[in-house]
Parts: sequence; structure tokens; C-alpha cells
Amino acid sequence: MKGAASLASCACAVVLGVACHSSSSSHAIGSSSPLCTGSGRCLAISPGVSEADIAGAFATTQDGDTIAFAAGTYEFTNQLALGTGNGVSVVGAGPDQTTLDFHGQAAGEDGIFAQSISDLRFEGFTILDTPGNGIKALGITGVTFRTVAATWTALDATDGAYGLYPVQSSDVLVEGCTISGASDSGIYIGQSKTIVARRNEAFSNVTGIEIENSFDADVYENKAHDNTGGILVFDLPGLQQEGGHSIRVYNNTVTANNTENFAPSSDIVNLVPAGTGFFVMANHDVEVFGNTFTGNHTASVGIISYAVAQTPFTDPNYYEWPSRVFVHDNTFSGGGTLPDARSQVGLLLSTGMAVYPGGHVPDVMYDGILDPKATPGPDPMTICVHEPTASAVCNMHFDKIDPNNPDLRKTIVCDPAPYACTLPALPAVSLPGLSP
Repeated sequence: MKGAASLASCACAVVLGVACHSSSSSHAIGSSSPLCTGSGRCLAISPGVSEADIAGAFATTQDGDTIAFAAGTYEFTNQLALGTGNGVSVVGAGPDQTTLDFHGQAAGEDGIFAQSISDLRFEGFTILDTPGNGIKALGITGVTFRTVAATWTALDATDGAYGLYPVQSSDVLVEGCTISGASDSGIYIGQSKTIVARRNEAFSNVTGIEIENSFDADVYENKAHDNTGGILVFDLPGLQQEGGHSIRVYNNTVTANNTENFAPSSDIVNLVPAGTGFFVMANHDVEVFGNTFTGNHTASVGIISYAVAQTPFTDPNYYEWPSRVFVHDNTFSGGGTLPDARSQVGLLLSTGMAVYPGGHVPDVMYDGILDPKATPGPDPMTICVHEPTASAVCNMHFDKIDPNNPDLRKTIVCDPAPYACTLPALPAVSLPGLSP
């Protein structure tokens, strides 16, 4: 359903707020749909409505509108940008029935874009092959992604960076979504607060789920498999919000994340080794528990400093070391058996294979790079690990590596005793109206 009409042809776009019919449309936007359940206007879209009319409906949303796509495939050559209406829903008949196809998109950085509104909901459709991000929600207060699929078919650096991309937002819920093929992250939640990401499936992305520079997040009951990296929690310098904290990652299955990294070489995510299960970098107050890590070839769990990225920064407010991290009661199997030697970190980890307990990268590894201003002691950053079934808990002592002869056999210390502490359980995240 490629729209031959220009956006200008939709000057009639909203007549009494419900219908638009341009000369190139075979169907007008309707005013009723079984998918519309709210009290606001229903903008019912069926196959045959022009792209220009759909774009006009997006651009002129009013408070409480529902944009309802019937079953079918809709092709777009431009970004769909939502207007200023609050309480807007964009819904489809189900991700297996309604597809928004952007493979021919020539303009715009995202498939769907929304900014500076509140109470926004996306539900029940697939967004396909966007050259940029799938759905970007910038500065939204209250945004829900539910049973949305975002996918790319090329599985290379030409794919869009992020599937679902809420940023600088609050009260974020991502549940029941399926994301594959992103050249950065399937689900990426950045510089946001009060977040729940649950019961999603992320696969064949560079990274499955990323929580970046964010506060107060629960990430649970997700399936992250066959990505380059499964689930990452990290902070980066130079952003408006820094100091990520209060993150719980629990009851997820993180399996066989061994896909070769296909991110563009200029992106920092290109540094993630294939075979990464989970890592936390430069965050504080993070609790990781009840997860199952299986068959991640480079490493199951890593606790690392930004120094590992070996990328200089000038931000004076950035704190690059993880602290108050509690990893406990997870299940591990088959991890660390074949570190990705195409990456710097993977190559470094491979140097210690002969001395690792069990002959593979330890199930829990800490890079050992400390804040030089921290109070000296056996565990100055308060890294707590209770993993009696792990193969080993090891300080890799990246801080002591000779750059002229990097060999972990000279530095690694596998002793859980310094990290045999506990931290108080972090509180559950509370979102308005969140049901079990």
C-alpha cells in the first residue's frame, strides 16, 4: 500500500477528526473498529488507505485517540510521526496479522516517532525493516509497548540500530514483545526511569536488551537468545542522564548468545564479544538473581568498568566503575567455553583458558579495575557474589595486565571469599496501573 499522494494532499486529513480521503486513496480512514476501546476518537485504518492519509492521522492526533490498523500489510516510504495528543494508542490486530513495512523508507530516522507527550501505547503489530530505529519514544511520560514485534531480515549492519527505543522517558513498560535483527539492541531503554521490561523475546540482535544510563528498572522473565550479547546494563559518558542505578535483572533465560557481532564498526556496541550472556558496566545498586545462563561461549556474567572499552572520555561527572552489585542464586551451564577471539576482550579472556577452574571462563568474572579514590580493602567497590553452583568467581585483574604481554594466567585470582557479602534486596519497581 505505497502512498502515491503527498502529505500536502491530506489538507482534509481530519474532518471532524475522523476521516480523510485523498484522490489516490481507495479507502477513507474510518471511525470505528473493534480494536478501539478508549473513549476518544477511533481512527480506523484498513488496507487501501493511502500513506499520506495515515501520516496525516498520526500528525494530527488529539487526546485519547486510537489509531487502529486492521489486519494487513502497510508499506511506507516515510517516517510516521505522532502529533501532540496525549493518551494516544497505536494498535493492530496482532503482530502476526498487522505489519507496518518500512523496507522502502526514504525519509526519517525512525519507523514511528513520538516526542514529549504522555500516556502513549503501542500494541499488537509488527514493524518491519526500518532503515533506522523501529519505534522511538523521546521524552514520554508513560509509554507502553505490548505485544509489538520489530524485525529486520538482512541481519547485517544495514539494519536499524534499535527495535523499541524509549529514551529520556519515565514510566516505561515493555512486555510481551518480540524483537530480532537490530544492529545494536532489540530493546533499548536509555536515560529513563521507572522501567519494567518483562516477558519479551529478543534474538538475532547484536544485543538483546540494554538498560543504559537509567534509574529504577526491573528486567524479568525475558528470553534473550542467539544475540551477540544477551542482557546489558551499563552507563556511558557524555549523556544528559548518568549514574545508572537501582536495576534488578531476574528470572530471565539467557541462552546461546553467540551470534557474530554485526554492528557498524563505528558503534561502541561493536566491542561486545559474541558469546556474552550478561554484563553490568559502571552502574551501582544492581541485583542479578534467579536467571539461567546457558551456552554463552565468551562469558556468562561480567562485572566491568568502562575502562574495558578503552575509549577516552572528557566528562568530569562520569563515574566509570561498578559498585554495590549483588549477583546471587543464578544457574549456569556451558558458558565460557570458546571466547570470541575477534574481539579484544574475548581474545584477552582466551589467554587464561589453561588456568580457569573447569577449563572455561569463570561463570562470574570481575575485571578488578577500581576507583583509585576508593577506600582500600579486599572489596572496595562492594561487589557481592553468592553463587555456590558457579564454576568459579574470579577477579581477572585487568588492572594488572602488562599491555606488552597480556596474559590472564599471570593475573587471575579465583577466590570467592572477598565477595562473600550480601546487599539488601532492591525494591520492586512500581508503575501506575501495572498488573501482575
